[in-house]
Amino acid sequence: MAVSWVSVAFLAATALGASIGPAAEKQILEKSLCGKVWITIHSLTIRLGVGQNLLDAIELNWDFNSCDNLPKQIGLFGARPSGWHNALAVYDVTSVAGHIVTNISFGEPDLPAGWNSGAGLRGPQCLWPWVGAGDQHINTYNCLKIQPTWMDDYGNRINNLRIGELAIPGTHNAGAWRFDTEISTVTRDTFVLCQDQSIWAQLVYGIRYFDFRIAYYDFYEKSEDRYWLNHNLIRVRPLLPLLKEIRAFLDVTKEIVFLDAHHFPLGFYEQNGAPIISVHEGLLQLVQRELGAHIAPANQFHTGVGTRGPTVQSLKDADRRLVFNYVDNTIVAENNWLWPILPHLWANTNSPKQLFEYLDRAVATSPQPNARSPMFSAMAQTTPTVLDILFVRGSLRANAEMVNRNATARLTTVWRQQANIVSTDFFLANDVIDVSIQINVERSNRL
Repeated sequence: MAVSWVSVAFLAATALGASIGPAAEKQILEKSLCGKVWITIHSLTIRLGVGQNLLDAIELNWDFNSCDNLPKQIGLFGARPSGWHNALAVYDVTSVAGHIVTNISFGEPDLPAGWNSGAGLRGPQCLWPWVGAGDQHINTYNCLKIQPTWMDDYGNRINNLRIGELAIPGTHNAGAWRFDTEISTVTRDTFVLCQDQSIWAQLVYGIRYFDFRIAYYDFYEKSEDRYWLNHNLIRVRPLLPLLKEIRAFLDVTKEIVFLDAHHFPLGFYEQNGAPIISVHEGLLQLVQRELGAHIAPANQFHTGVGTRGPTVQSLKDADRRLVFNYVDNTIVAENNWLWPILPHLWANTNSPKQLFEYLDRAVATSPQPNARSPMFSAMAQTTPTVLDILFVRGSLRANAEMVNRNATARLTTVWRQQANIVSTDFFLANDVIDVSIQINVERSNRL
């Protein structure tokens, strides 16, 4: 029986009775002799009946392509599987690879091991859902994990990689996770919210790249309150608390975070397109005030056009672990601590087929030889058309349902050698974090 590709990152530790990181010592988080099982969270609301909705249903996923014999059953468990009698639900396995959406909700559990509101134990930690597969006996299992310290946990393996050589899990429209305005506190909507988790939670789960869309509203009295995270023209959350969450995380870990000021939808430009310098300067002052102690200045760490950037080790040694990319070349030219525009591989289509055809080509040919940035982001989400929004055809959650599973599969296979940042909506609906960690270990082994 062949050992699957997942062994590169996990099996050497977990199958022998240990896990990654001292905090999880003697805990077995994932085990398999071949293939892989994993848990994701269904992005769509499931209609059960009149007035009955199932939110955040747990999905069981499997890939047994490397197995000589196909396991007969897969089940959902509330703790590490010890036998089928402990299963919350059991399903037949009828295909080599696939998934099942259960009728059990993930809910809103606290982040484990002390990470709910501050620093917790190092290493990966399991949340409550576990998946197990096998015949009479369960010989393959996994849990839904947080990965709060993965860059440090694997430091001796990945520190020599350059930032442009990393596989980095990211979130698209990272701040659009829950409204926090005077007129709305909606937690789920159709075409604005792109994430289910706060910035803090995203970091704790293992996300390391944030795509921020920042707007400016001059009707607030205090200048620091005028900067907001938007989805296009829609105001979602104030920026300042999110910067504080990033700082709090950097304060208590040795992780590297990539923050991308990707778009300025309102308030940053004159009608003729000229930047409003005072608004940009106000944002930079706010970022410097909140994150300055952690910022890696581009004029000290950038390695030049067409290169892959500094090593992970160099950023850790200097204790400068926040890379801040800025989308405006004029402002970058005047502030040499800013990192240049980060290329975004964006298909601008509402067709999943066209999205992946585009990304397959774009990832394969990136980075461009003359790229100013050492990094690039595959924007793995479809874009609703104006008519989709006007006639409420589909939703961002429906779009994510058609994309996320394929994003996991593409990163596992077609993009495995070239991908840098992969940015998704509703990231718990894919396995990009764990796969990225595995890929980084593989890449480090080739140095």
